[in-house]
Amino acid sequence: MNPNVSSLLIAGYGTVTMVFLAYTFRPYFFSTVRFIKHKSLQASSPAQSPMVTVVLPVYNEEKVIERVMERCTSFDYDNYEVIVVDDSNDGTTEKLAKWATKAKVVHRNNRNGWKGGAINESLKFFNKKSEYAIVLDADSLPEKDLISRFVARIEDGYDVVQGVQAPDLNISYNRIAKAAAVIQGYYQLIEQPSREMVGLPVSITGSNFIIKTELLKKFKFTEDIGEDWDLTLRLLSSGHRIIYDKEVVTRCESPYTPEEAIKQYIRWSEGMVRATVKHFRKITKSDMDLFSKVDIIMTGFSPLIMLLLIISTVMGAYLALNNVAFQLVLIPVSVFTLVSGFVTMVASTLKMGVNPLVAVLSEALYFIFVPFAIYASMRGFALKKGHFHRTTKLGYISS
Repeated sequence: MNPNVSSLLIAGYGTVTMVFLAYTFRPYFFSTVRFIKHKSLQASSPAQSPMVTVVLPVYNEEKVIERVMERCTSFDYDNYEVIVVDDSNDGTTEKLAKWATKAKVVHRNNRNGWKGGAINESLKFFNKKSEYAIVLDADSLPEKDLISRFVARIEDGYDVVQGVQAPDLNISYNRIAKAAAVIQGYYQLIEQPSREMVGLPVSITGSNFIIKTELLKKFKFTEDIGEDWDLTLRLLSSGHRIIYDKEVVTRCESPYTPEEAIKQYIRWSEGMVRATVKHFRKITKSDMDLFSKVDIIMTGFSPLIMLLLIISTVMGAYLALNNVAFQLVLIPVSVFTLVSGFVTMVASTLKMGVNPLVAVLSEALYFIFVPFAIYASMRGFALKKGHFHRTTKLGYISS
């Protein structure tokens, strides 16, 4: 091999591999923090009951709408309203009719802006005295004290409080639901609380969060996929603080077919990359500390991690074939890569109380996501807008 070509390949391999390993080490760091460091947020008791608006964007949710409406109209809080924005074209609209006396039900005959558009539409109907807004998804199963716990936390002086979306509501439905729940559970139960513990920025995850009404009206949601990550970046870049409260838990469903899991992952990946590209300069010029900026950008581009793995593997294999000594570098890096993902999934199973062997299936499902994540990432770079595929809900509750 030409020495100059060899040097370029080694430099390229080293650069790509170092970036990939930086991503790979992050889960180890977050998992370690989550298991050895414990921090409980102590909320004060609010002196009064400020007006709270619960927003529920709905699209073809006839299997779960009765369940969530029953919960949302039964909170043990004496000063709140429920606004449902319904874009449905199935039996959901008919089922919502009986709740018109307990909630403001707004029907749209289109899906303009998808979920973000529906939430923005709800702002027109907010009570003028509303101080805080709580956003929930239709498959949420919130506890009766959700509002009071959120209010107690945000009244301590925060702008947004994100609670836990525990994706275990249908975890026993089938193996795909269980594997998908473990993948999602890592972010919800390990990475997000670990970020909070070490002082890194946390993100809004689309549901089960409370935000100051004035901020929601000011920033609104972008009417594209990845609306939650986009709002996160805009809030953080503007100096607003988002905290994660692992004590406020709302159970929800996870995808239960490979097709649904893939489509959900594509939506998340494309939306995150697009929003990160869009707000990149704003992030770098913000007043956030350097570590926070780097971590936010790494998170936004995380769907590209597998592309880095592929490039690193191809370059490393080529170098190893032409230089036996280079195999001493390639082999340990490859082994570490294969083991790291499995360790991450095991950590998630332990937090969720699931048999650790499920980690094998979760890791397999994650690798199935690889080509789709790369495809979605390229769309995020190339396109200004995507398509929102709403994950089908079962209405199934695991025992």
